[in-house]
Amino acid sequence: MIEMYLLEQLAAFAKFGTLSEAANELYVSQPALSRSMKKLERMFDAELFSRSKNKIALNENGKLAAIFAQKILDKQTEMVNAVREFDRKSRTISVGGCAPVPLEQLLHLLTQNFPGVAISTELSGDKNLMRDFLNDMFQLVVLHEKPSDETFCVKKIGSEKLFISLPPEHPLAKSAGIYLSELNGLSVLLYSKIGFWYDLCVEKAPRARFLMQNDSAVFEELANASVFPSFITDIFIEAGLSRKNHVNIPILDAEASVDYYLVCKQKDLPRFQEFLDSLEKVNWNWRNLIGGFYFTGSD
Repeated sequence: MIEMYLLEQLAAFAKFGTLSEAANELYVSQPALSRSMKKLERMFDAELFSRSKNKIALNENGKLAAIFAQKILDKQTEMVNAVREFDRKSRTISVGGCAPVPLEQLLHLLTQNFPGVAISTELSGDKNLMRDFLNDMFQLVVLHEKPSDETFCVKKIGSEKLFISLPPEHPLAKSAGIYLSELNGLSVLLYSKIGFWYDLCVEKAPRARFLMQNDSAVFEELANASVFPSFITDIFIEAGLSRKNHVNIPILDAEASVDYYLVCKQKDLPRFQEFLDSLEKVNWNWRNLIGGFYFTGSD
């Protein structure tokens, strides 16, 4: 069995071309490196170097040995990285989501069902979400459209509907419902970290002047005190978190009412099958979710 350090030294010599440069790179003495190369020749039972009075170079045997040495070293690195990544994934569950509310619910449920496992969640746009999911950056994803790929395991996990929150004196406040396009030309407060809702609002009302806020506390303070419209969903309304002295008007666009789907790849199903089955007992009524993230179950 050839020790890995000997292969590392041979590959270094092939790369740098001289004993002195290879020794400097490897932080070993030149005599020690020379002894290692002689040891390799004895193990191969073949000459690997052409030697002259002041020079040593790889012969054809040595060049071939160095090529294989580098391949073995690359495979070793690949093996170590693969094992480390497998270990990381076994101790971590990464979840990507299209909207904040279902992500928070899943964080609560996963924490209960996988004690001792680190749960990470990330809010992402639709295109990036599926790309990263297919590239194994997420083990689970929450989508607002049911995927067409039948090889995925898919569970519906609730729904959400968009409203516009307005002060009573606003011209749209007496509407039974409005389309997002009716916000064109208006100034509208918008919280940035709302996933696909952001893209929907910008797409449907491209000429609205969105006053972006990145801090949720600041956004809520402004939304409560401002005359500008802002968005809210039925989950927050039913949880009793409507904005003070505001009326909530439903958004009539079909895309403003969504179902959420939790998606798992078949190869990850053995790890998550029991958890996915348990979701069938969850009543996805999120009225009491906001602020505490509780859920009710039924036997």
